[in-house]
Amino acid sequence: MKKVLYFIGICGLALLMGACNGKSGDDAPTKPVITTSVKNVDQTRILEAADQTMEIEVLIEVQSGTVTEALTPVLKVDESAVAIYNAAHPDAEAIILPATAYDLEERAFAIARGGKQSATTLTLINKGLEENKLYVVPVTIDKMEGSSNWKLADAPQSFVTVKYVPTTQDGTAENPYLIFTVDNLEAMSGKLKDGEKIYFELRADIDMKDVEWTPLNYAAPYAKGIDFNGNGHTLSNFYCNYASYPSFFGVLNGDCYDVNFVNAKVEDTGNARVGILGGYCGTGDIAGYVYRTHIQGENDHTHSSKYGAGGFFAYLANGGMYGCSADVVVKSKLNNAGGLVGYCGKYAIIRDCWSTGTVYGNQRVGGIVGGTDGKDDPSIPIQIARCYSTATLHGAFAVGGIAGFLNKADNAAGSPKTNTPGNKVEYCIAWNKEIRANYDAVNDVPGTPVADDKSHYSCGAVVGYTAIQNYLTDCKRNPAMKYNEAIFFDYSSGVFSLYDQENASPASPLVITAVEEANHNYPYHGKAAAAGQTLSQVAQSLGWSDKIWDFSKDVPTILPTAFKD
Repeated sequence: MKKVLYFIGICGLALLMGACNGKSGDDAPTKPVITTSVKNVDQTRILEAADQTMEIEVLIEVQSGTVTEALTPVLKVDESAVAIYNAAHPDAEAIILPATAYDLEERAFAIARGGKQSATTLTLINKGLEENKLYVVPVTIDKMEGSSNWKLADAPQSFVTVKYVPTTQDGTAENPYLIFTVDNLEAMSGKLKDGEKIYFELRADIDMKDVEWTPLNYAAPYAKGIDFNGNGHTLSNFYCNYASYPSFFGVLNGDCYDVNFVNAKVEDTGNARVGILGGYCGTGDIAGYVYRTHIQGENDHTHSSKYGAGGFFAYLANGGMYGCSADVVVKSKLNNAGGLVGYCGKYAIIRDCWSTGTVYGNQRVGGIVGGTDGKDDPSIPIQIARCYSTATLHGAFAVGGIAGFLNKADNAAGSPKTNTPGNKVEYCIAWNKEIRANYDAVNDVPGTPVADDKSHYSCGAVVGYTAIQNYLTDCKRNPAMKYNEAIFFDYSSGVFSLYDQENASPASPLVITAVEEANHNYPYHGKAAAAGQTLSQVAQSLGWSDKIWDFSKDVPTILPTAFKD
């Protein structure tokens, strides 16, 4: 009887310990099933030059189950799996990539307890490859260090296919110079020529950390043409503080498209107009154009003596921007600071673009454009269409959610009542997080309102200060935007207000609510959007194209296929 009681006690203790240690029996965590994967698995990687290298991230993923203790996977290239690939691709006739043509970091980062994946790097090296032969690298899991509590997936291989397809690179449109590495990037300037357009094509993401960058076209006569195709790749950690137009291009004469700048920063040393992409876009009769380009970073213009600072360009002199976006901090103590462009000249067009982040400046501060070098000539208007901004804006006066100043180059050159610059702001949305006037940009602090001071330039939800005969069409503002609360800083004892305005044109000038003694009160607020609408819904109500914009989320973004027709 004692033995029976002893046995029952032991069983009870075991059950109690099982309960304390978590689930048991059918409820116990299943062994994690591990597999591998790579991005763009169906894309054959093309090596186009001898000794060219290419890095590919390989993920080790938990397909199902739970990791209960850290696992350190060790990978291998499984030559026997070539047959599996060829069976699934009967016309491929792939062969194994020689061991001299790849380097696999076999031991991956550990998958932590409860984790879902780890990663390692496969480096392809063009050594001894036959031209146009299809090679395959089957990457799989060899073993797991740290535990036996795991299972291999039924199909654990990731197949990376490779070809050597040599090209003749001469910088023409048919055979552009290919950029795979930092060395290739730094060699660009030596290939540019005055009076010619040279073509480049980015073929890999590149980390530019510690690169001392010299702008590509920074010196007079600024006649070096360029076509820069980013192929959707990313340049990360770009930095430039060069003495002349610190930026990637300096002066962009030509085209830049399909590239992302991440964690970029430019700094001025004291006498330049500055943008992350360029000081100028276009010059003289030569135009510059940017398509489908995104910039995330910072422009420190606080030491400059020259007006003009923007996320992309200080001065959009001649050309256009289409389907571009900026998540930037722009800091300036001078006039003309903008999320995309500091200020615009003739023939400047900005369509289907957006900005977020923060822009600091003195006067003429805008979410898209700070100001204009406007000419009183309707035949060469500045055009801003179907753009939005959610940026925070801080400036003294002439601060606007989309544009700060749209009169002429100098307010002294005529009155906004009579000027006819022909500028166009159409179907834009001011959804800014904050617009603060009377900001002290020099000391980077909010200013102190002067009691009953109504003489300074106005500020507006859409445009801060505008000629009333500009074309101002169907623009919207955030309905939560309030003039003396939350968003707008009261710089004049509450005498100004937000109000809806009808469209304007030379035939039907903008109607401004007059404020006594406010001699420079020329804002454009657009109309409040319907309460409860998302930014995407407002954009759709204005007829923005679903061939350019992705409206699947509350805030729209640019489609990668925009403006490719």
